[in-house]
Amino acid sequence: MNEIKLLNIETWRSLTNAETRLPHALLFAGPTGVGKRELADALAARLLCERPRQPHEPACGECPSCLVTASGQHPDYRLLQPDSAVEGEDEGETASEGGSEKKKASKQIRIQQVREVEEFFHLGGHRGGARVCMIDPAEAMNQITANALLKILEEPSASFYFIMISHRWRRLLPTLLSRSRRVMFGRPPAVQAERWLAEQKLTDNAKWLPFFGHAPLEVAVAAKAGRLKALESVVADLLKPQEPLTQANRWESLVKADGALSMEELVTTVQKWLFDLGQCAVAAPPRYFPQQNHALNSIAHRLSLPVLMQAQQQVSQLRAWSNHPLNARLFLEDLCVRAFRPLGL
Repeated sequence: MNEIKLLNIETWRSLTNAETRLPHALLFAGPTGVGKRELADALAARLLCERPRQPHEPACGECPSCLVTASGQHPDYRLLQPDSAVEGEDEGETASEGGSEKKKASKQIRIQQVREVEEFFHLGGHRGGARVCMIDPAEAMNQITANALLKILEEPSASFYFIMISHRWRRLLPTLLSRSRRVMFGRPPAVQAERWLAEQKLTDNAKWLPFFGHAPLEVAVAAKAGRLKALESVVADLLKPQEPLTQANRWESLVKADGALSMEELVTTVQKWLFDLGQCAVAAPPRYFPQQNHALNSIAHRLSLPVLMQAQQQVSQLRAWSNHPLNARLFLEDLCVRAFRPLGL
């Protein structure tokens, strides 16, 4: 029997038991980066596979259906997610950049996408087997879109499966929750997360698990995008910060570089650093940078706790503007002034 390597292997086993009959609609719920999409993709491939599967066995990867699935063009599979470059339905605006118009990215799944799934639902399968619709994330549907989906869920089909993924499942309509079986995902134990990273050849990046809330897939995404190198640079700067204006210039280059951090992630990193300084200032262990425990304690013992708490509050206020700063350089200068005030810079 073929083996499958997944972060949530026990959940996989429970869903692929011989005795388990999958419902018409599944909802994979839990925090980001804990393997919901990884398992959903594996389950979808198994459902579409044309060869008989034994309990717990993954898709064969060799039949015509599996080969088409691997190409991303399976006719009996649909993926609903926010379009990467469509006009926002509510705004109907375009952004201009460099003299050319650029469509705004949508943060919602559009009603037209659900209508297309409804047509797909009522048509017969192309290959005579199961049909799968994956929705990621489910909370990207507004009330109108979710209600349109409910009409489909109220007409269950034995060979049609919905797999919904949600990072904020409590935002979903109660009627949507009641028509799906919820499968909860949590943060994996450290040993399990480290083993999964090792299987992805990312053993050295396991030190970032606390920073990413012990979500190994978040670590993997950041590593493959090159963002961990940028984070290493920010942490090095925080250990030996320069005068605010000089530091702002350095971070501006970092934000604009290829594979760089977003402005929001830079601000979040500074927030986490200040939080850990506060932890050390009251003799508590750091949460996000445990490997920097000695350096954090060395800095924290000479700080004024009230000034540090004020800096934490002010940086938190800046985060609300981090996605749309009017002037990136001035924003970073303000960030450095506020964050480094407890250090006397």
